[in-house]
Amino acid sequence: MEKVSLVKVAKINMGQSPLSESYNKVGDGLPFFQGKTDFGDVYPKVRVFCTSPNKIAEANDILLSVRAPVGSINICKTKSCIGRGLAAIRAKSEIEQKYLYHFLNFYEPQLAQIGKGSTFEAVNREDVENIEVPLPKPDEQKRIAAILDKADRLRRQRRFIQTLSDSFLQSVFIKMFGDIFKNEKGFEIGELGQKLSFMTSGSRGWAEHYTAKGDLFLRIQNVNKGELLLNDIAFVQSPNTAEARRTKVKEGDVLLTITAALGRSAVIPKNLPTAYINQHIALLRVKEINPTFVSHFITSKSGQKQIKMLDREGVKSGLNFDDIKGINILLPPLPLQEKFAEIVRKFERVRRQQREATRQAEHLFQTLLHRAFRGEL
Repeated sequence: MEKVSLVKVAKINMGQSPLSESYNKVGDGLPFFQGKTDFGDVYPKVRVFCTSPNKIAEANDILLSVRAPVGSINICKTKSCIGRGLAAIRAKSEIEQKYLYHFLNFYEPQLAQIGKGSTFEAVNREDVENIEVPLPKPDEQKRIAAILDKADRLRRQRRFIQTLSDSFLQSVFIKMFGDIFKNEKGFEIGELGQKLSFMTSGSRGWAEHYTAKGDLFLRIQNVNKGELLLNDIAFVQSPNTAEARRTKVKEGDVLLTITAALGRSAVIPKNLPTAYINQHIALLRVKEINPTFVSHFITSKSGQKQIKMLDREGVKSGLNFDDIKGINILLPPLPLQEKFAEIVRKFERVRRQQREATRQAEHLFQTLLHRAFRGEL
């Protein structure tokens, strides 16, 4: 398949930052996009406007990130000002715009690699102009673009459905239990410490125990909002020590992140292999209260507001045991808590199916993308 340099088939407009005094957030002038931080899933998000633009992108131009991180793309929705972190690319008559969009998506890792060769991760005009673009006949370009558009729509739909489902349990929780600060349902309120039979934080300095396989070692990235994530797991050969016995988790334990990303929580499920926690996680063993309810209360607005106050707007580095014990928590009837926990269990089965569908749609798109630009589609 013939290949041509990008500059031969597209107009390339490298961005340039306007004077800072022309920036505003009240809607005067054109939308101003500075770089990858403004990108959305397909279209950039308008945060800032500019009254004196130096470089302009037109509607439907491809926006290419040329400064760290290099290579990401979006589509410009309307006439806009672009800063030096972006280039606007518009197809000439020789190439279909959607075909070019998909090619640049495919080319992102290679362009990012070129950017890593500079002191500050970036690519210049020459780097962009010299990108080699496969150039099949127009009908073939349209065929490839149509196939990739369809696969792209499918994966975005899967992502959107998953995003909607992620907010489902939050809505159910609020409907069943309300807000602790309003307590419109009149539930009893108590301190979390009154409902703990045991609390500890995880092990430090276990790097020497890391191994390719063995017991699970749960870290901060394994604790999400209301769920345990096991897609990035570490393994340890646990020592026979008091510390290991103390930090070994049991079914029903509530995990709470206490440094960095504060306030994420999950419950240890049934049949989890032997696992331990690191020092960034607190283990809460509860009594006379449902652990799933506790975990979702912590990640609810009621729980997160209290954690934010305890963190003192980020001045403090984390949560200590007294902070955790002092968290005020709703104490609805136990049968109502268990009803919510059953809803969570059923929903988790659905969410696993949704995630697998999302994974398959993403895999399909990436497979078609690579086949398309290797001439195999």
